[in-house]
Amino acid sequence: MSRATEFSDSPPPECSASVRGAFGIDPEVVFLNHGSFGAVPAPVARAAEAWRVKIEARPIETIARRMTEELAHVKVRVGEYLGADPARIGFVTNATSGIGAVLRSIHWKPGDRIVISNQCYNAVRQAAHAYCERFGCEVVVVDLPLPLGDEAVIVDRFMSAVDARTRLVIVDHITSPTAIVLPVAAIARACRERAVRCLVDGAHAPGMIPLAIDAIGADWYTGNLHKWVCAAKGCAILVPSPETASFTHPETTSHFHGHGFAAEFDWQGTRDFAGLLAIPAAIDFVTASFSGGLMQHNHALAAWAHRSLCAAFKVEPLSPLDGSMIGSMAAVELPLAIAQRFKSAQLFQAALYERHHIEVPIIDWGGRWYVRVSAQAYNTAQDYVGLSGAVAVESGG
Repeated sequence: MSRATEFSDSPPPECSASVRGAFGIDPEVVFLNHGSFGAVPAPVARAAEAWRVKIEARPIETIARRMTEELAHVKVRVGEYLGADPARIGFVTNATSGIGAVLRSIHWKPGDRIVISNQCYNAVRQAAHAYCERFGCEVVVVDLPLPLGDEAVIVDRFMSAVDARTRLVIVDHITSPTAIVLPVAAIARACRERAVRCLVDGAHAPGMIPLAIDAIGADWYTGNLHKWVCAAKGCAILVPSPETASFTHPETTSHFHGHGFAAEFDWQGTRDFAGLLAIPAAIDFVTASFSGGLMQHNHALAAWAHRSLCAAFKVEPLSPLDGSMIGSMAAVELPLAIAQRFKSAQLFQAALYERHHIEVPIIDWGGRWYVRVSAQAYNTAQDYVGLSGAVAVESGG
């Protein structure tokens, strides 16, 4: 789905003080890294704590007798928001756990292949390699060269790596290092035509871009709710297709193994259910806190920041400047002088934090360094101006 925006020299209007203040971000820090772990706004934290108190008051009644019913209500809200059948929504701790559940549910044979991209999230890459080492399979890495702008080229790159031995294609909906939205529906469709399973890693997608998970047509879709839906840590989903639901199992085998997808994923042993039960409060917050919802605001701010930083650093964009291939994050190449002055990207990231109080990831990708900025309700245009100024100072400009 295209999200192209009109070019503007001005950033979008700021969120209200009450919305910005709902997040407990330290005002002494310019926080441009919502994409890593998210941040829980106060109304969501209160909702989770209220559920926690209720659970602790009657643990057996709430967990043993009523939890399945309560989770069913949550899944209805999640399904409406993300376009997924509630009966096929399984709650997992994070997208990485969703990936792990899929990998353990496939009966691997020696010689099978898993296709990933060079922009695959490292934890997912490690999981794929671990299963391949265990079962004598092979990981095939697709090179996605930067910049990216032609979706047909991306699809062709993935499918050129698929052969008769390919069992699974894992594709990021939004790449972690470069923050680019990939054409997952087209890739899933191409995989179906080749009778190859497709797993979409949508770690960043829920709450960042409009989603209709079932319409994507992948065999599995996993995504975090603790990032851009602003739910509590430990809230994520795995959505199988109607076909794959019958043999998809959680990483934790518990009492209801063999009782069907919903029963198995609802009960994975004792865990803190409070965050899951507060997901509706998180959906309410991100959809009602700003005209058009935070998704619209954050995208407009990220697109503006993308253009502004590319101009300030005098670099070419990694994706179209109209914002059509980004959501609420953007990665921008840093001036070459930065890499010449610092021994590693990690040291430059530390310098930004220690000397300028800016929290933002610096990524060493293919020998070039990039800054990946996030845009959330608590961010303002001045945050990105401050980042630009800090980069100029540290580059000797």
